[in-house]
Amino acid sequence: MLKQLFLTAGLAYCLAATAQSNVTGYVYIDKNNNGQLDKKETGLGGVAVSNGKDIALTDKNGLYQLPVGNDNIIFVIKPTGYQFKRNTYNLSEFYYIHKPQGSPQTSKYKGVAATPALPKSLNFALYQQAEPVDFSVLVFGDPQPYNEQELGYFAKSIVDDVRTGGHVKFGISLGDIVGDNLDLHLPYKEIMTRLKLPWYNVMGNHDMNYEATTDSLSDETFERNFGPANYSWNYSNTHFIILDNILYPDPRDGKGYWGGLRPDQIEF
Repeated sequence: MLKQLFLTAGLAYCLAATAQSNVTGYVYIDKNNNGQLDKKETGLGGVAVSNGKDIALTDKNGLYQLPVGNDNIIFVIKPTGYQFKRNTYNLSEFYYIHKPQGSPQTSKYKGVAATPALPKSLNFALYQQAEPVDFSVLVFGDPQPYNEQELGYFAKSIVDDVRTGGHVKFGISLGDIVGDNLDLHLPYKEIMTRLKLPWYNVMGNHDMNYEATTDSLSDETFERNFGPANYSWNYSNTHFIILDNILYPDPRDGKGYWGGLRPDQIEF
């Protein structure tokens, strides 16, 4: 099953939270590229930051504040004309996982380890980039390899055969990144670096933890490997929204999964 990719302009996101405190920090332009907010560097106003529940806009100095509970991913909604630093897998460093209790340890596939206390100031660096109105995006639907051999076929027959030019600005994998074997997430990421493009990933029903007892825990391994399952960004004059549209267990009878969105996702 494919996940849904939406283009929209509205932003508001609500979930239930527990044990709330606040997280605060700056979104800033990292002029010297050192990944730290220095005294002479400028905060960027009007940037949206979310906790997976609420959205706050940074003030004129780049400062934001959000409530945070025991299971939040704090992330920045990339503004037009900027980019994040990317890790070795060409995935943007736009989020911070806050799970002081970690993921449940009963799952076959690892989730997120318990995280330390939030830093006094949780800052996010941005870097300016040109973003033309006319651009192309490379989109993969359902790669879904079930084992290393099939992953090799995917690499050779699809990834290595792709030719990208300067008009292609980034890529998206639309769900079912792997076929239930979540240990393949890492080698998948390694293969995707061959494209040398910023890459976004969407969670499919074959990417979730089937041991989860509630829908909110079904994405723990995805979060460990890729970050938030619900997020968004701007590129040029387009706004992209990624949503996890698999409800598991099925809220109707607790058996299997159901395609749909929770009320908080619809609000988002």
